[in-house]
Amino acid sequence: MSDKVLELQGLVVSYGSFTALHGVDAIFHGGALGLLGPNGAGKSSMMRSILGLVRPAGGSVKVLGEDTQTAGAQLRRRIGYMPERDAYIGGISGVRGLAQLAELCGFQPEDAMLRAHDVLHFVGLGEERYRDVSTYSLGMRQRYKLAAALVHDPDILFLDEPTNGLDPQNRVRMLGLVERVSKDHGIHLILASHLLPDVERLCNEVWVLDKGHMKHTGSLAELTAAARGAKRVRVEMDSVKPFEKAASDEGLDVEIGRVNGELVLSHPERIVEPNAVFALAQKAGIPILGIKDAARSLEDAFLETLEAE
Repeated sequence: MSDKVLELQGLVVSYGSFTALHGVDAIFHGGALGLLGPNGAGKSSMMRSILGLVRPAGGSVKVLGEDTQTAGAQLRRRIGYMPERDAYIGGISGVRGLAQLAELCGFQPEDAMLRAHDVLHFVGLGEERYRDVSTYSLGMRQRYKLAAALVHDPDILFLDEPTNGLDPQNRVRMLGLVERVSKDHGIHLILASHLLPDVERLCNEVWVLDKGHMKHTGSLAELTAAARGAKRVRVEMDSVKPFEKAASDEGLDVEIGRVNGELVLSHPERIVEPNAVFALAQKAGIPILGIKDAARSLEDAFLETLEAE
């Protein structure tokens, strides 16, 4: 089995003359991945292409080492999907609807019914399992969608805005359930959400999309490096390389910034103090043009990423 849970190579998704994704490359090795981006960034198009609901106009998508275009049916048995909008069978009870979904996934009728009961108890709907789903409240319907995504025991769970529209109590409940799915049951998560606190709580890796282009891939810790006290330092362009070497020699982690002449200095164990930066620059004979804190939260990092050229 491939150690890559998800791999995108030059992925292009188009709808007629409109291109939603422009040659996206990214790899996810597992755990919990957050897809971030403003409305229209391409998150939904990416999910649809991964799920095999949209055929790429170019490039490829591999899930667990298998190409979605040639192994789509086989892969969908291993994928759970919780859509943003309601998707349920009306006129029947919650447990009967889930059992039918389990049968479609290959369960024998008796096993499907048992599985439906188990999953509904897991999401806290055991007492409501004989009610028509159309009579459920919004919070209950969201949990029912999660149960439907889990009924066939998938290896990967896709969640599209799972807490959208929920009140604070139901939101906390949903996040707790999703966290248990990931940590206690070892199911990989791919979460598309515009609620950054949800991503911070659940995900160890983030991809940032904007206007169909991938702006960042990496760990949450990398994106929010300034939570460790990182600094953005600006120098003359011809001083970037010597300053980078001087900072590295002092044991600092150095990344090239998003604008010309900018470097991001961080340390895994301590805050990078401005006085230390100026002392380093003076020792190297390099004038500092500007210094400021880098991102202090996921929201700051997300906005900085979108603003970058």
